[in-house]
Amino acid sequence: MKRKSGITAVSALLGLLVATPMSAFAEETLTLWTWRKQERPLWEAVSKAMDDVNIKVEVFKGVDYNSRLRLGLQSDNGPDLFQGRPGASFIDQYANAGVITPLPATVDLSGISPATLVAATGSDGKVYGVPFAVQTVQIIYNKAIFEKLNLDEPETPEQFVAVMKTLKDNQVIPLEVPGRAGWALAMMSAGLEAGLSGEDMKQVASRQSPFTAGAYQQVADTFASWKPYINPSAAAQDYNGMRANVALGDSAMIIDGLWSTSPLSTIAQTDPSVELGLMPIPGHGGKVYAFADGAYLVNAKGSKRAAADKLLAFTATQAFAQLFADHVGELSTYAEGIRYQGKYQAEAASFVSQHAQPYLTWKGPFNVQYEEIVGPAYQKFLAGKVDAKGLTQEIENGFQAKNL
Repeated sequence: MKRKSGITAVSALLGLLVATPMSAFAEETLTLWTWRKQERPLWEAVSKAMDDVNIKVEVFKGVDYNSRLRLGLQSDNGPDLFQGRPGASFIDQYANAGVITPLPATVDLSGISPATLVAATGSDGKVYGVPFAVQTVQIIYNKAIFEKLNLDEPETPEQFVAVMKTLKDNQVIPLEVPGRAGWALAMMSAGLEAGLSGEDMKQVASRQSPFTAGAYQQVADTFASWKPYINPSAAAQDYNGMRANVALGDSAMIIDGLWSTSPLSTIAQTDPSVELGLMPIPGHGGKVYAFADGAYLVNAKGSKRAAADKLLAFTATQAFAQLFADHVGELSTYAEGIRYQGKYQAEAASFVSQHAQPYLTWKGPFNVQYEEIVGPAYQKFLAGKVDAKGLTQEIENGFQAKNL
């Protein structure tokens, strides 16, 4: 009787296996490549939320990411999914090579903020991925320093200069700039565009006017006037050194992205107790530079395409957006219904809803080219090789050389 029961049990199990898809039992491991180490906790949470998928995250240094990604996607050891830089200049190179294809109908983008879709859109107007992380570029400052010196957040350019003068008089570097990090200088330039020129940048951003025109020249002229208040060795400073110094209180302010308020950023790692403040760059423009940081993309040549597409579809849902907000500490691209509990998310969300710059250069249509042109131009300026007019001419020459 025991033997018969055993046979019956085995037969029942075999019947169940035949009737049930193997995917219900098998856990698919997908690799995702990124430069964003702050997303590790997110993907651990996603792996737990999706019973049949395990995500292996491989993080590369931001400066090496583009070259490593190109090499990886040319081999058989590339990722199943990867995070792409925003804008058509990045999307096109992989779409033209057949590495990515337009989104399948299974990916529902109806909940994603339409303004962020430019990050995942090619020059053909087709959407190839799901945008992630609405970032803002603003002034991040050490609150303890401001409180010690009884300083309020400046609201005008004149007040800003007065604050910097007070900081300098008290042996604090008012504004730290990372001259060795060209990409960060391009980010800074974009933030300055929003704060100092705002909607006046429309003609320049669309290339109907040159960077030597008034809208951008006033950005360069204003930044040049701040030179007495920035770190004396700006040309030699790197990005993480800048962030560490504001955490330590050696400098009071930096122009940086919202991602630097993350618990995993250099600031928090340097001093977990530091209290930060956020404010728009005071100026005529009155805007804050906001953009989607990139797009989740599927490797169309990967061997696990069906599972990768399923995961990509999940990144467009409200459930994923809430996990993103909870575990990354940044703004989701999902338009509504997300609860933000972090110290700085709600404030940054208010910047986006009230003051977002509508005309993008960095992280917009130019993206990588903008970094390649603007970063080195500012490095020449910080090294004293060009003045403010020379700076804008360097940038304009670079855009013309790339036929942009």
